[in-house]
Amino acid sequence: MTTLPDPAASRAVLVGVDTYTRPLEPLPAVAANLVGFREVLTGPDSWHLPPEHCTVLRNPGSATQVLDAVHAAATEATDALFVYFAGHGLLSPAGDLYLALPDSTQGRLFRAVDYDQLRFLVAEECSALSRVVVLDCCYSGRALHGYMGTGSGPADDGAIDGTYVLTASAETKRAMAPRGERHTAFSGALLKTLTEGVPHGPEVLDTESVHRHVWKELRARNRPLPQQRARNGGHRIALARNRWNPAPGPEAKKYAAALRRAAPEGARTADTDTARLLRGEGIAPRAFVDSLADHRSEAELGRLHTLRRAAQRAAADPATRLLYWQEEVEVLTRRLAHAGDYSRGIEDELTQAKRRVELLDVEIGVLRRQVRTLLEEKERQTGSEDLVDAAVSAPEAVRGRGAGQAKTPASRAPSGPGGAPAARPPASVAARTSRVLAVLAVLYVVTAWALTLDTVALTYASGRKPASTGSAPDLGYGDGPRYVWDTETDLESTFRPEEDDAVDRLEGGLTVSVPGGCADRTVEWEISADGRRLVHGSLTGEVEHTVALDLPLDRSPERVTVAASWDGGTGSCESFGVVWEDPRLADDFDLVPW
Repeated sequence: MTTLPDPAASRAVLVGVDTYTRPLEPLPAVAANLVGFREVLTGPDSWHLPPEHCTVLRNPGSATQVLDAVHAAATEATDALFVYFAGHGLLSPAGDLYLALPDSTQGRLFRAVDYDQLRFLVAEECSALSRVVVLDCCYSGRALHGYMGTGSGPADDGAIDGTYVLTASAETKRAMAPRGERHTAFSGALLKTLTEGVPHGPEVLDTESVHRHVWKELRARNRPLPQQRARNGGHRIALARNRWNPAPGPEAKKYAAALRRAAPEGARTADTDTARLLRGEGIAPRAFVDSLADHRSEAELGRLHTLRRAAQRAAADPATRLLYWQEEVEVLTRRLAHAGDYSRGIEDELTQAKRRVELLDVEIGVLRRQVRTLLEEKERQTGSEDLVDAAVSAPEAVRGRGAGQAKTPASRAPSGPGGAPAARPPASVAARTSRVLAVLAVLYVVTAWALTLDTVALTYASGRKPASTGSAPDLGYGDGPRYVWDTETDLESTFRPEEDDAVDRLEGGLTVSVPGGCADRTVEWEISADGRRLVHGSLTGEVEHTVALDLPLDRSPERVTVAASWDGGTGSCESFGVVWEDPRLADDFDLVPW
């Protein structure tokens, strides 16, 4: 982008003659020309010169006064010099150009300014990088002949800034000052271009783009056509910012009205650019809306961004539409970076869950082998008859003692046939009985544990719809669905059980995370059943935390709700993440059910 000159190192001299002695006619429009160019050059959209750096000579008394003013400006300027003349132009018998002063005539050229002398001061006495001469007079095209107005040469190659001459007419043509118009024809078109801008032109207007637009304007009105000559890159000298702004459409008007309501008091007069955007003279960019974050809620900022996008997409100028896509790409880039961090975190969680499942598979395999060993050992035992005999003989012995038998060694030992002591049950029977009871206990525990594996899945019912992964049919540990939210403001999602089985616990895992660099933002979350809060918490001071859920329920719920909100949503902290892993309802494992 072409850069405007430094105001402190730049100078301007504006010369205009509106009063002449006969036979030259007065040019009253020249006075308005001087006012117009002074306002442009000292204004913020052009060179923004301090008033003392812009010399205005209206109806100067002598050529010396003009040349002294140009000499002073030429020696002081180190960045840019602007010299303007409006009045009558005269030609000498040799064809040289003279700039007529109030008492100049064709026979009194010594009372006019010899353009060759002015050209010498600008070209040779001035060390400024950029030098611009604008002549609004008859035969001004003669100024294009000579060493300051020559075409390209060896000195042009590689130069950045140089000299530029813009004239109102060709060397044999007269300039025009239409009656009833505020400005002369050429200066009026030039001022209009500098103040109103060039449709679809560059952001900063240089001498070449200004000449091209002025030439089209004057040609359309059948008026004398301007001429130009540049040296050493003079056609790229910056003159003013492009003030062209198409008429705002309904989207832009709606956006500007919303900005005026949202902007704090005094914003309209804070600076020129802010006031212009609030008036609807331009479409405020994304950064402007973000600057209101301290004064408006996240929801209000979201509505403003929605209006901004609509206004930018419907804008007539391609620069605004291009800015829209640039801003959208920046937002998407930040979100993709956040999604990448988030997905890597999810991948780590999946890896850990996979490891837990593998460990559980190993434990289940060990348990199965132990049960199989116990069953095989039971089959090797002698059978159930010995167990029955042992169970029958024990009560009979107890009854015999209860009938009053003497507690002698002989009476304590049961008698066999013929009075001989009966044989005792083999010692291994008691051991076998203990092992069988142990096997039955293990089988009971395993069966009860297996029955408790039947859980009830929770499925999405209403509210903020999540993304889910995994499958719900087999709800073994870690095999259930994974619900994921990426939320800018807040969320509330309701889930319902798939079955009506009696349950008394809520299980699963909840992970809350914020983007990197947003650990100072706070996320509040809670889980409730039928409107009763079961658990709640907050994330602050870190970017992620995970909570293992194993919550008691006083009854089987009809709905379970997860909700979260945060105090972020601006800048790079645009959204936070919530993952609800394997949410399900279960029944307690009771070893003794009564």
